[in-house]
Amino acid sequence: MFGYVLLNPRSASEEEKKRYALYYCGLCNALGSSCGKSSTRTLSYDMTFLYILLADLYNQEGTVRKAHCPVHPLTKREYMESPAAAYCADMQILLSYYSAMDKYRDEHSAKALAFMHRHEEKVREIEARYPRQREAVRTNLAKLADCEAEKSEDAVIASGCFASLLGEVFAPYEDIWYPALKIIGQGVGRFIYILDAYDDLEKDRKKGLYNPYFSREKDESLRNEVEQVLTLAASSAAEAMEKLPLNENLSIVRNVLYSGIWTKFVRKGQK
Repeated sequence: MFGYVLLNPRSASEEEKKRYALYYCGLCNALGSSCGKSSTRTLSYDMTFLYILLADLYNQEGTVRKAHCPVHPLTKREYMESPAAAYCADMQILLSYYSAMDKYRDEHSAKALAFMHRHEEKVREIEARYPRQREAVRTNLAKLADCEAEKSEDAVIASGCFASLLGEVFAPYEDIWYPALKIIGQGVGRFIYILDAYDDLEKDRKKGLYNPYFSREKDESLRNEVEQVLTLAASSAAEAMEKLPLNENLSIVRNVLYSGIWTKFVRKGQK
């Protein structure tokens, strides 16, 4: 369910693309430093967006450094090192762990089980450090599991679980920025869940996985309905974001929330 909160390169300047890459590589480096090289495979655009947002909001601009990486072994790559990267790396591992658990339950994936065993100790450390986020992840994923067990066709309720989960993940502290960050996370979370369900409808049916839209697969009005829900979710996130005192990364954050997250929905409509 990762990979929808993207930068739209067509509407981004070269400077913005370069800056985005610094944070993307920065999060990758933080994952590797915290959990080992294998954990860098969990790297997502969604947590990169959170890193960009939090680093700016909390004035943790950080330092640009260089390092080799497995993807680009011949030359050193620049990356942004910042305290905010550590939190985002922890949340990436936490979410990836429970995603693997879900995949193992649904598909009996040996790869998912191996991931869980490899990162279990680290996840317990993260959960002890962030009990609010741990409770949000566990509680809302349990509610999602209930929706799956009941084969619920109410996408709003199902997406609300992931919205609540990501709302807490997006807010590292219960401080003055907590309400706005929570709303941004909720909006992004609902957007991700709805678009993922709509985008994977055919694939989920073939694999026998849960999807709240199964009964609407041939419904010509489904796309318009999905677009309306996505618009409301994106609008709530953007409205909350505009109240934050962002500076260096504001144009990138706006690109993602106003344009980038729509990339896959628009592409699907063009098929």
